[in-house]
Amino acid sequence: MKPLISVVVILYNSKESLGGAIEAINKSDYPNIEVIVVDNASTEKVDRKEINCRFETQFHQLEANIGFGRGCNFGAEKASGEYILFLNPDARPMEDAISILVDCLIRNSEAAAVGPQLLNPEGIPMPSYRFTPDFGRLLFSTHSPLSKFKLFSKYTRRYIAPLLKELSEVEVIPATSMLVRYSAFVEVGGFDKRYFMYAEDFDLCVMLRRAGYKVLHQPAAKVYHDWGKGSKVSKSKLKALHNRSIHSFYKKHYPNNRIRSFILLLLLKLRLLPEYRKRNH
Repeated sequence: MKPLISVVVILYNSKESLGGAIEAINKSDYPNIEVIVVDNASTEKVDRKEINCRFETQFHQLEANIGFGRGCNFGAEKASGEYILFLNPDARPMEDAISILVDCLIRNSEAAAVGPQLLNPEGIPMPSYRFTPDFGRLLFSTHSPLSKFKLFSKYTRRYIAPLLKELSEVEVIPATSMLVRYSAFVEVGGFDKRYFMYAEDFDLCVMLRRAGYKVLHQPAAKVYHDWGKGSKVSKSKLKALHNRSIHSFYKKHYPNNRIRSFILLLLLKLRLLPEYRKRNH
């Protein structure tokens, strides 16, 4: 019997997207899956009967919105699988995607996490891995105002993450669709609770690598992602949450750079830096 995969999906007013994710999971050629849906106190109610999944399914309705990372931790605590696939409700794995990702971790025992190639709804490849955010990468990312100056062009090019054609070790992968070895996830304490939303996946990858594991990107596995359809939250609120998380990430991993931390906070407060996870490609 192939190892059990626990698919954890976090909802927040994303009822419309959930059906597509469940439909994609239903079409998966991987035979041993359990699905755990965690509703983060959505204002729109989800009826358990609406989750028509051919695999064993749990549905948990939380009384308060505890954030994405903590929601994932909650789902992981309910999981029985050897591996956990964190999947956004607006993500659609292709039929063989889960099988390819699982096989990747089975064959690479030194790896703790692997991510697929993300595609937009038209099938065009999207950024699917990242470099670890540091001061320079945030300051000179592609859509930063500084990137418009020729003087800084070489720095901007340095931080572009190119498309990969084969299995590769990378720095960080997004939790949009991330398969994690459960034992390693528990070892590093899961997602850090200080992040309400955004940057928790970057942080997890850094902590896994710091613990001696590899993080991989497997472009042979394809997952469609309709970015922005997974939650009905205002763009201004998402931007504020993103900026707060990025600054928390920087303070945690670069604690001795107080001046740079203040400059970064100022730029984020003035909203002069782009959303790193969406734009840096």
